[in-house]
Amino acid sequence: MQEEISKLIQLQNIDLEILKIEKAMQDIPQSLQKVQKEQEKLLQKLEELNQIIEEKEKQKNLFEEELKEEYQRLRTAQTRLIQIRGLREYQLLLREIEEIKKVNKQKEEEILKLMEEIENLIKEKQELEGKLNEINELFKEEKRKFDEYCNELSNNKEKLLKKREDIANKIPSKLLKKYETIRKKKGGIGIAPVENSVCQGCHMSIPPQLYNELQRDNRYYECPHCKRLIYYKKIYISEKESQKDKKIPQAANK
Repeated sequence: MQEEISKLIQLQNIDLEILKIEKAMQDIPQSLQKVQKEQEKLLQKLEELNQIIEEKEKQKNLFEEELKEEYQRLRTAQTRLIQIRGLREYQLLLREIEEIKKVNKQKEEEILKLMEEIENLIKEKQELEGKLNEINELFKEEKRKFDEYCNELSNNKEKLLKKREDIANKIPSKLLKKYETIRKKKGGIGIAPVENSVCQGCHMSIPPQLYNELQRDNRYYECPHCKRLIYYKKIYISEKESQKDKKIPQAANK
């Protein structure tokens, strides 16, 4: 009986180690998350900047087309001016030419302003692209470190799974099946110690009679509250080992 419970305790400890490894492999480190956020932030800024540049370019092209048309209109008016003989018509056309020149000057100024804005935006874009390249390199490095860490964890997990298999083969199939069923339902904890009449799996007190029977260690017992397999801690875990024991994860205490 004690040997079977001891094997179950070993199995439980291995399963908890495997759970920790799996959680660590799922948790992206803060350093990588920070770089990722900065990367996303820069990409968003670049996208917004590209849209602004595109809009400015469209506006500039539109003004250039309008200016081209106005210059053609100006040339036509100037040609007509030479041919006109009447003073009134001459003065009206002269006024129209001056108005066209005024509009053209405004368009040219607007185009120059847009060109300057586009130039500054392109410089800003190049700076952002430089920062993004740096962030991308940093991300690659952080990802490489995380992948190495995950590979190490994966190797440790493989070793633990092999050890688990060896121990599981030494446990009666009926008892093993019971443990596995409970473990899957109870957050990874299938067997828990009882200390001072308290189940360490759910932290509830067990009845005095059950506590007394548990100390005899002559059969398998279940916690009446969480239904986990339980054992009397002092029989299987020395005081020195107890101090080294890691607490059962809170998420599993159901």
